[in-house]
Amino acid sequence: MQKLVMAEVGALQRLDHHPNIVKLLDFGHDTYKKTSGVTRENQNYLVLELGEGGELFDFIALTGAFSEDVARYFFK
Repeated sequence: MQKLVMAEVGALQRLDHHPNIVKLLDFGHDTYKKTSGVTRENQNYLVLELGEGGELFDFIALTGAFSEDVARYFFK
């Protein structure tokens, strides 16, 4: 699992310059105690900027496939 998390962190760090991808602000692992009293040790976390405007999947589900012009706008 740690390998997968670090692969995700690496991808987000490499894509940091793209304006349409949320920024990775912090990452790491820590122990926390749930309100139920259960302790979870060595949990991974990613802190991402707030992505306003909703998810790409929801946009496509509502509007259908992108036209070439719209795709160029989002994926330039």
